[in-house]
Amino acid sequence: MIKYLLKHFVKILSAAVITGTFLSYLSPYINPALFRWAAFFGTAFPWFLLANVALLGVWCFRLNRFALYHLGMLVFGWQHVTAFVGLNFGKNAAPENAVTVVTHNLGGLFRGINLEDEEWGGIFSNYTNFLRDSGEPDILCVQETGRKFFRALGPQLGLPYVFDLNRSGNAILSRYPVLRGGQLPFGRPENVSIWADLKIGKRTVRVYNVHLQSNKVTSDTQRVIKDSDLQDEQTWRDITRVLRKVGGATSIRAGQAATLRDLMAASPYPVILCGDFNDTPNSYVYDLLADGLTDTFRERGAGLGTTFGGAIPFLRIDYVLADPTMKVYDCRVPRNPVSDHYPVVAVWGF
Repeated sequence: MIKYLLKHFVKILSAAVITGTFLSYLSPYINPALFRWAAFFGTAFPWFLLANVALLGVWCFRLNRFALYHLGMLVFGWQHVTAFVGLNFGKNAAPENAVTVVTHNLGGLFRGINLEDEEWGGIFSNYTNFLRDSGEPDILCVQETGRKFFRALGPQLGLPYVFDLNRSGNAILSRYPVLRGGQLPFGRPENVSIWADLKIGKRTVRVYNVHLQSNKVTSDTQRVIKDSDLQDEQTWRDITRVLRKVGGATSIRAGQAATLRDLMAASPYPVILCGDFNDTPNSYVYDLLADGLTDTFRERGAGLGTTFGGAIPFLRIDYVLADPTMKVYDCRVPRNPVSDHYPVVAVWGF
């Protein structure tokens, strides 16, 4: 009897995972402003992916046809799989004039931390060494950082040109001259996004450093994970609060992405889009912004593309997207304990 129930439980679980996976494949095509719940399936795709792989192994072991169903879902959504897991393990040597771009959200470093100057000095030294080891950036886009911190980074890294807006937390540090720049017209967002035109040799490139609307659920999520008593009404209130916040923020990001897409389409120069989208590749926002651009991780990344190391694991929400006229030579996501985000390092050239 137990064996019979277990067999049918696994079948029901397989059916649920397959259904959820299919809905996550549809998520990029559904505007969350019209139907918020679609976004949750897209965000959950990494867990659906793991569940499909695990159940595929279970059914293969049992020589059951359900294995084909899970295999079929993986093959059907292969482009979604490769957005999270890079399979480009071959080396592609970059020429000497290639450009290295790094984007990094440093909010986890500055949020709620009060340290003495000596401690900040050690953090600053460790971070500059980490960036040098990760590829000596020619362009560094940082989000949620302190002005004093990134102003000191430039001279240390040989990036003499800086564009930022006072107290915005975002900055573009560059080895190349900054011709002009500005703030993206997102109304009155909680996060500021900026752009700058850089003179690289004889070419001009427009670099966008964006930080789209945050979900602001980190503390709520940590509390749910820590005190996950499903018998407690407070746990369910916390879960509801998280879902409500994520749904509202996703709708705002959809509007921001539409505005940004139009601005990039009107750019007179090739575009590099860097930053924290706060959305995964299985999202409406990513689908809008990546259309017509090259996802550097998908193109040249290897291994897991996870860029968020916070309470919710396996999320890829930070990107470097390049104009299709640019050749991508490398992309990697080096792990570091500095922030709750990992940097994305991309190497490209004309």
